[in-house]
Amino acid sequence: LGVMRSLVQMNLVRSIEVEDSRAKIALASTAIPAEHHSWLQDKVISAAREVPGLTDAVVAFAEAKPKELNQIQQIVAVMSGKGGVGKSLVAGLLASSFAREGKDVGILDADITGPSIPKMFGLNVRPSGSETGILPISSKSGIEVMSMNLLLPSEDEAVIWRGPLMSKAITQFWEDVLWGKLDYLVIDLPPGTADAPLTVMQTVPLSGVIAVFTPQGLTEMIVKKAVKMARKMDVRVLGVIENMSYLLLPGTGEKLEVFG
Repeated sequence: LGVMRSLVQMNLVRSIEVEDSRAKIALASTAIPAEHHSWLQDKVISAAREVPGLTDAVVAFAEAKPKELNQIQQIVAVMSGKGGVGKSLVAGLLASSFAREGKDVGILDADITGPSIPKMFGLNVRPSGSETGILPISSKSGIEVMSMNLLLPSEDEAVIWRGPLMSKAITQFWEDVLWGKLDYLVIDLPPGTADAPLTVMQTVPLSGVIAVFTPQGLTEMIVKKAVKMARKMDVRVLGVIENMSYLLLPGTGEKLEVFG
């Protein structure tokens, strides 16, 4: 299947019943192509037979929607008032920090027209799945990633969409992708306060948002708009991050405040 996560992490195990040393295992078939069902069935039966006390197992598949299987503990959105402030970098570093702590982490790249998360993690593999759902791509560090750039013919292909189409794509990334069990899902929002951030705040049960800005008067003014948007939508503001605050000069170690 090309998936790094276990069936339990993907939350595909629906029930297990044991009777007379025989296990009855029900699995959700969500996002798993039909041609892989028999292979997966054999693997599960083989693993079950190695469990002490079990002599045999039978596996049955049941249908379920991804949003019924997804169990995500905390969802953090990273936003900014304008582009170029390092929002995607902060989202990537935040996810990597959680992963280093041993947490199960995913990144939903909601920046449909300017996605950069796949490039940041060195991903260029097209997501797999079936009519019942989409499987995110696992990075080398085990972070699950879904981005529009993974679905395009080439990474420099332009997405020329109006707001409603972008909102629909973001909703699909949330509802139709099998995220499974995650400790954290980090959402990289596009800059501004238009349709895409609004869709996320209305559709996704956010734990909070982090706003990113650079030390410039204009940027500070615009990031306040993003913060006010979150508050108007009753979304908790976890904090703000000032990026590109200064440059350490080589040799002297002196701080040079490039943007004032």
